[in-house]
Amino acid sequence: MKIDANVLSIEDLEKYYFVVPDYQREYVWEADKHIYQFLVDIDEEFEAHSHEQQSYFIGSIIVVKKDSKYDVIDGQQRLTTIVISLCAMRNILEDLQKHDQLTDMSSSILDIVKKWLFKFDLKTKSTLSRLELQYDESNGYLDTVIQKKVYEGEVTNSIEKMQKAYDRIFKHLQNYLNQEAELFEEYVQYFLTNVNVVVIESDNLGSALKIFETINQRGAGLNAMDLVKNLMFSKANPHDFESIKIKWKQITTDLQACGEGDNPLRFLRYFMIARYHSGIIREDDLYSWIISKEGKKKLQYETKPINLVNEMTTAAKRYSHLVQATNNDNSNIGINKYPNVVNIGYINKQRSRQHLMLLMALDLNCNDDVINYLAQQIESFLFFANTLKMQTKNYERRFTDWAIKLRGKRDIEEIVELIDEAMIPFLRSYLSEFKNSFLQIRHYDYNPQYRERYILGCLDTEICKQAGLNPLSQDNIQKLQIEHILPQTLVNLEASDEFDEEERDKYTFMLGNTTLLESQINQAINNYNDLSTDWFSMKQSEYLHSNFVLTKLLNDQYNIGKNTGLNRLKSKLNCQFDKWTKTSIEQRQQMLMELAFDHWQLNGKRLDEYDRVNIPDSVEI
Repeated sequence: MKIDANVLSIEDLEKYYFVVPDYQREYVWEADKHIYQFLVDIDEEFEAHSHEQQSYFIGSIIVVKKDSKYDVIDGQQRLTTIVISLCAMRNILEDLQKHDQLTDMSSSILDIVKKWLFKFDLKTKSTLSRLELQYDESNGYLDTVIQKKVYEGEVTNSIEKMQKAYDRIFKHLQNYLNQEAELFEEYVQYFLTNVNVVVIESDNLGSALKIFETINQRGAGLNAMDLVKNLMFSKANPHDFESIKIKWKQITTDLQACGEGDNPLRFLRYFMIARYHSGIIREDDLYSWIISKEGKKKLQYETKPINLVNEMTTAAKRYSHLVQATNNDNSNIGINKYPNVVNIGYINKQRSRQHLMLLMALDLNCNDDVINYLAQQIESFLFFANTLKMQTKNYERRFTDWAIKLRGKRDIEEIVELIDEAMIPFLRSYLSEFKNSFLQIRHYDYNPQYRERYILGCLDTEICKQAGLNPLSQDNIQKLQIEHILPQTLVNLEASDEFDEEERDKYTFMLGNTTLLESQINQAINNYNDLSTDWFSMKQSEYLHSNFVLTKLLNDQYNIGKNTGLNRLKSKLNCQFDKWTKTSIEQRQQMLMELAFDHWQLNGKRLDEYDRVNIPDSVEI
């Protein structure tokens, strides 16, 4: 491996003509963050009117010579920013020249900058720009800035960032000019002669990417996703470069579609945990594991890099759809493909991602009904885990273990086996604890409110299913308000000896004291809180007007015919409330628990129907 490294000023870079290959990522520096820091760092070293300026090291650039130009393997963000900065300096100097305000020194600097930015090549009869961006998102924009032409193409995200970078830099330079023309001249001179870069030249792409990998592994550069991309190029045959480039762009597009384009490491982490790594791994440790002996053996990218890229491309699309469904994003297809994943977003909060460890482990070509079946089991698991107030870390390790067993599974029967052997025994060991927890649960323990509404909505749906009624849609349920049957604010408390002050706080917020109600009905009963009146009967009469069956059932007069499914269910659930007392709330809480067991089943059975003696001795509690 032949390597040449030289410390050069920006002016000295005129010996190179740079090309950012099309497989590199686009320009991503943000004006208010990266450009701001770029300018601040230079300002801190630049000393006005000083004859002995300190040099400032801006970083390294890794290049490989290709014909008469140099491909940039690392450093394109700072190199592009340098070019944009010099374009802004040139434009200000030319404006001064137009108004006869240039000194001889400034005129010489202008000539140097113009020569640095581009030249006309007689041999090829074309203009050579100092930096050529070949990736699609650039659309030739930088050339128009360098050569002072009008850009008429599409403004991509990358181009928008370059435009904002130019505006920020131009404004910064203008501030120097406004203070003093000589100060601006000194600043441009400093930029050209005292801002230094290390140019590392390698004799081939493989060696250059190895250098890039080493530098970044030691904390000087990009995130693991960028490193993996370059790792794939370093291991692939050149004829696969175009394919890798297209597929990586598809990965980026899919991650952007689910709102995670700025955080690709989250996808990479769940991809690795679900499909290759054993156990939890932090984002910071991803790349170190990937290039470890174990990572190389499992991923096999050294001999088959294109296979890993293909797998990641397919996985990214599934990941995108799963995240869209979890976030309940109606604007995309994930919500339609995976309705049971949408439910996970409700039961475990819409920013949750732990379930992806299991769902991403399945065969990437399995049918959607397989994914939805597993998602249904995960939803049940998470309902029990959340009611138990189980910390995520307590079941996250279980998920990684189960993910290993799920890898490559493509049939529901295989999932049923895993649920029977692992998930059910684990939850069954907490059955008594769950019952105790549920009977004491407060409705706010299921915060945020969309989750409270979802859980009450599921219990209502279960009643409708058993009674042969049509349930409300989740969209309609989310529009309802949470109603405290025993009101939070009471009048004439002394008129009742049922609730003392301490008990009132306890019972008011129990889940059994809550239901869902349309806003208009809720407004109508706001004043039914005087304990010296028959307040509960007055509420009951209004509850009959609700479309929410759980609310209707608070009124004993709610019946449908004789010996119907609803009436039989009322009798089965002991759902009769002629007054509202502590016993009523406890009774209703018990009723809701029975409905919960019915609704959140595992492999088609209530958790309490599984025999304790069938739990393997090896299950760790």
